[in-house]
Amino acid sequence: MAVLEGLLFDGRSAAATPVRIAIAGGVLAVTTPEGVLLVEHGLARLTVTEAFAAAPRQIGLPGGAVVEVADGAALTAALAAAGRRPGLVDRLEARWRAALAAVVACVGVIVAAYVYGLPAAARWVARTLPASAEQRLGDGVLEILDANLLRPTTLSEEEQRAAQARIDDAARLGAPALRYRLLFRAAGFGPSMNAFALPGGTVVLLDGLVRGTASDDRLVAVVGHELGHVARHHSMEAFLKSAGVGAAASLLWGDFSGQAAAVPAALAMFDYSRDAEREADEDGVRFLRAAGRSALPMVDALCLLQGVEREARLGGLPKLLSTHPKLAERIEHVRALDGVDPSYRCPDPPPTASPTCVPDDDENGEDAATGGPAGAPRPGGD
Repeated sequence: MAVLEGLLFDGRSAAATPVRIAIAGGVLAVTTPEGVLLVEHGLARLTVTEAFAAAPRQIGLPGGAVVEVADGAALTAALAAAGRRPGLVDRLEARWRAALAAVVACVGVIVAAYVYGLPAAARWVARTLPASAEQRLGDGVLEILDANLLRPTTLSEEEQRAAQARIDDAARLGAPALRYRLLFRAAGFGPSMNAFALPGGTVVLLDGLVRGTASDDRLVAVVGHELGHVARHHSMEAFLKSAGVGAAASLLWGDFSGQAAAVPAALAMFDYSRDAEREADEDGVRFLRAAGRSALPMVDALCLLQGVEREARLGGLPKLLSTHPKLAERIEHVRALDGVDPSYRCPDPPPTASPTCVPDDDENGEDAATGGPAGAPRPGGD
């Protein structure tokens, strides 16, 4: 019979009473140091904490009392001698290969959930969410951006009307059933050659983009791209995915709130995947075609953004105020969609002025895209 020293906690107070425990014949007896029997129970009715080398172990008694045994290894040996086998978890944890496999499997489940499960869930929720809820979220994000990153537009009323009219004319043909709202803003800092879509159908045009495109068909192409994000609920998906990651992080590392967390959460909805950008580019090309344009304005617009990105070196700026990544890849994809002449390319390096796309001129001085004199207006833009 094994006799071990321990401390008894009755479950009603924090006081600890020194006791001795004896294990024999499948029964555990708890006595005082003087040998007075306090409680006695069969081993089958007891719960025992997991074994960790020589760390203390606790024995849970019926009624809520606990006996803590400092010599955990001795208790493990006494239980084994009495015929009580360790549980499956204890046996697996005692084998490093099994523990390592469990860790690898856990990491695999987390990665699979992030790569496949979370995007699929975000996509489903984004498409089933009521339009009113999506609109409220978009309005809330706009408030956060207006308070922290954006400023009132400096465009004149005439500039705003010209941009609005050109886009509305194209949208009547290119996206007649899609509801949207155009807003004009100035960037609080950094370059403003961009636009972005909010949940609910709001498209924000930054002043630099409107002025840099002179409200021509390049601006129409950019808005067509953003309307693709609206129609496919891409910003809502990105927000829900970010919220899912944030919820998991709060469970692991604690909750966070306040304005410091609000701005990154708002910017997260503009962090689109490569597939989302490709889909929106394809929607933008379809938008241009339905509105009677070619894909050239989209190529021009992407070239313009690429030139600004190279000149400004935007690596350290928020993605909202920079351009979308991998612009060269997107330009090639748009060219392939509409059969644009491969010789029609962006200048390298870009000029110091607002960069635009120019075609290669052949040796006779003719424009490779139009067949006319070099520098003649290109189709698809003003």
